[in-house]
Amino acid sequence: MTRVVILFLLVVVTLGAGYYLVVKRHPEQTSQSHLLLGGLASQSHSLTQITIENTEGPLFKARREGEQWFATHLDSVMTFPVDVETLAGFVSALSQAHIIEPKTAKASRYALLGVEPVTQPGAQSTLLTIATDTQQWRVVLGNLASSGLGRYAREPSQQQSYLIDETLPLPLTPYEWLLPDVIDAGLTTLKSIVIDKDPAFTLYKGTEGNWQLSENKLPLAYPGVLAHTLNDIVNFEYDSVAPLINAPAAAQLRRTIDITAEDGKLLTMTLYQMDDDEGGYSLLLAGDLVAAPLTEWMFRLTDFQARGLLTPKAELLQQPDSP
Repeated sequence: MTRVVILFLLVVVTLGAGYYLVVKRHPEQTSQSHLLLGGLASQSHSLTQITIENTEGPLFKARREGEQWFATHLDSVMTFPVDVETLAGFVSALSQAHIIEPKTAKASRYALLGVEPVTQPGAQSTLLTIATDTQQWRVVLGNLASSGLGRYAREPSQQQSYLIDETLPLPLTPYEWLLPDVIDAGLTTLKSIVIDKDPAFTLYKGTEGNWQLSENKLPLAYPGVLAHTLNDIVNFEYDSVAPLINAPAAAQLRRTIDITAEDGKLLTMTLYQMDDDEGGYSLLLAGDLVAAPLTEWMFRLTDFQARGLLTPKAELLQQPDSP
């Protein structure tokens, strides 16, 4: 019994000494060795470029200009603002991604994890390249783990693949990580909105700060209906964007919305119903309530996304019962 106790104590002492040598004397080596991309966390504030590509080519590309990021994959010349919050969250998660365990190092089994080269026909993988002015990181991101606790990954220069502890949600379309809030105004900063067609009407802010409806003799459909309608207009969602080359034909015009802010800034939103293969609606913006470069883009909206811009006056009011 005494011999067993002595052996146990020797094992404990040996393990403790090993822990001290590896962790206490080289803590930075231990923590960095388990990170997927060592050194990225300390350099994330200095990133200047990011590219996400799959077997079909670039899905998302952006470069940093000052404190803003601009997408460069939509056009060879024009750029579009990026959703900085989404991008920052992705980079933060990537820089903190730790390796849970090594997986296959056989190229013949890469496809099972989705970490094959993106140049391989039918590849399911995504190649991520991020860089500062002086350093670059590249990683192939594969399938999500069936447990939902992480994702498979592999550095392109290495054969070994890994399971990491971050899911790292990727954009599904070239437009998903673009700036969502295009209009630089909130409901509290607006003065009036004039909407034409079916019939024309005006939403304006009263003396007490409450939104009111022009030429209205009926009760509102429900409390807050005007604020809800305004929110749908100002915070519209879009499906895609394209450089504005030719405006849609006048015959396709469905609605014009003129917005005036309390500081005198103006914005005109022009909505057209499209009859091309894509269908839906196109929206053009003009005025100083949006950044000037955004007036050079055409926003495509689905039928569902356009509903908030097409609300008729009748839907804002309680209608008298029909006889």
